[in-house]
Amino acid sequence: MKNALLIVLVVIFAFLAGLAGNMPLETSSTASPKGNYTGGILEKNAGSYSKISNYSMDVEFDPQTKYITVNENILWRNLTAYSTNEIQFHFYPNAYKSNKTIFAGSYHLTPESMTSVEVKSITADGKPAQLIYFQPEVKNPHDSTVAKIILARQVLSSDSVKINIQYKMRIPRSVKRMGYATGRNFFFVSQWFPKVAVFEEGKWVCSQYHPYLNFYSDFGDYDVNISVPASYTVGATGYAGARQVKEGKNLFHFYQKGVHDFVWFATDDILNRQKLYTRNDGTQIIINAFVQPEREKYFDRYFKAIENSLRFFENKIGVYPYKSITVVDAPRTCAAGGMEYPTLITVGAELFAPVETHQPEGVTVHEFSHQFFYGLLANNEVYEAWLDEGFTTYITEKILSESYGREILSFKLAGFIPIYGMNLHSYSEIPVVYTLSNLYSSEGANSLQSYYKNLNIGAIADTSYKLPTRLSYVVNAYHKPALVLLTLERYLGYDTMMKVLKEYFNEFEFRHPKRADFYNVVRKVTGRNMDWFFSNFIENSCNFDYKLTSITRTGKDEYSVLAERDGDGIFKNDIALYTNKDTLYQKWDTSEKWKIFKFKTGNEVIGAEIDPYRKNLLDLNFANNSFAVKTRYGASVSMAMRWFFWMQNALMTLGGIG
Repeated sequence: MKNALLIVLVVIFAFLAGLAGNMPLETSSTASPKGNYTGGILEKNAGSYSKISNYSMDVEFDPQTKYITVNENILWRNLTAYSTNEIQFHFYPNAYKSNKTIFAGSYHLTPESMTSVEVKSITADGKPAQLIYFQPEVKNPHDSTVAKIILARQVLSSDSVKINIQYKMRIPRSVKRMGYATGRNFFFVSQWFPKVAVFEEGKWVCSQYHPYLNFYSDFGDYDVNISVPASYTVGATGYAGARQVKEGKNLFHFYQKGVHDFVWFATDDILNRQKLYTRNDGTQIIINAFVQPEREKYFDRYFKAIENSLRFFENKIGVYPYKSITVVDAPRTCAAGGMEYPTLITVGAELFAPVETHQPEGVTVHEFSHQFFYGLLANNEVYEAWLDEGFTTYITEKILSESYGREILSFKLAGFIPIYGMNLHSYSEIPVVYTLSNLYSSEGANSLQSYYKNLNIGAIADTSYKLPTRLSYVVNAYHKPALVLLTLERYLGYDTMMKVLKEYFNEFEFRHPKRADFYNVVRKVTGRNMDWFFSNFIENSCNFDYKLTSITRTGKDEYSVLAERDGDGIFKNDIALYTNKDTLYQKWDTSEKWKIFKFKTGNEVIGAEIDPYRKNLLDLNFANNSFAVKTRYGASVSMAMRWFFWMQNALMTLGGIG
């Protein structure tokens, strides 16, 4: 009874702490990094891709009415070989306009969570323009998340056009990413401004706001002024200039070159600290952390996770080129979630989170890794989401393993108190059958758990927004690609895989790579024909199940091993024959449904195994990969003893209830 009362008190305390909002704002001096920067980006990395669009915006924010008033100036440059007489825009806030939009089909909106862009005026080269809403992908007359203007002239190659948009928008209650937190004066403002789409190969690529998916836009330079009440602070994309006090308000100035989005938040209750990270060449990065007062203890862990990520990428893949990275610990009642934006990420943490569970380290490392796979390698997330989510999921596990060791499995008591062990069965969130031993997660285990739930709906290469269910999207964007990249790594070797990623980054930084570009890098680095791999693992949805079914002695010192391929997927496998003195190997790199492998040995044969190093993580049944000549009972007895222990544990727990 005492334990139950303690748990109830802890839950109440956590709830009240999540709603508290009266602690004073902590301020710290702005760090000054060393380095050769221009507009917040290393000069050697700026390139032409930061010159496509210039955004200059003046924002006035009133937290009482929750309205922002914006004057937005855009200079768009046509850096392609094609001309255009129109400019297309994303109007993402219009996804919250009603419950009839594509986005709202998956997120029910209340009146408090609805909003839209209220355009006062729009001009092109100083002349009034008409905004035309249309639906390029999914026909829905209620969806106005994409719009265009028709110009009075052609914008030729190397030409430019100036656009001015004046509008206002009410910040809604947070439902997904954008919005204000319930019970807090915390406003997170993302995907909030009319943003020019991508003009490539003579066509505009401008996707609607699809639920669950992220975005695609071009690189540009941002210069943004945000005015807020004197009690408020602001964090945003880019490097913060000196704060000014003007007419009793705080005026914040942010600028950043070479990014494809801009996000900001405003609040009167948050803690802010900074730390400098020094690159190998002596230049420095400001790690800027904003943390909720009740989670102050996580400052050092957030800093450490970012430092570990910066170091891994710099040593293995590429250099983070910007002057700063901002970490925003969002309130529990804010749906900002763990999310990536250029130079800014949102994270969160439970009140109880041992570092061995890899949280909040996991979400911090994951969202930072998006600075590369999405931020700098800016693929089309609406069409090929796996090029950012899959790569990020893969690399996150590498960084966590290298920096923190293997994750200890845990389950949550009362929804948030972590307990080491494995929850085998629960009732109303109360563990009924569980283990309390320290069990470590194997590489790829979390992704495998998700992959097994959706084996055949969709392929990784399928257009992301066309996948029929959220589960099929999550599996084909996050978890299956992570397993495929792990499989590729095990096939090529870790060092070669890192060379592939490094070359991929160096070639496509500040560009928009597609999967064919990644394929070409793999071919270039390895010097191999890897088309079979791309076809089986990415282009098509194949099932893999290799097995061994017999070992036959066919003569003196000669043995035959029968291997079969049950699935339609093809992999280049190793076949191992184990003897009492050594192990013999052969390759199965052809596409037969079955094959007999001949081995010669004078030693006692113990058994055989296909894919002994578990290279192919998509094999559906590792249990049939091996075949023993003689039955050995040791492993079975060991497993049975563990099972009896678990059952005894469960019965003792049940006996203590009541």
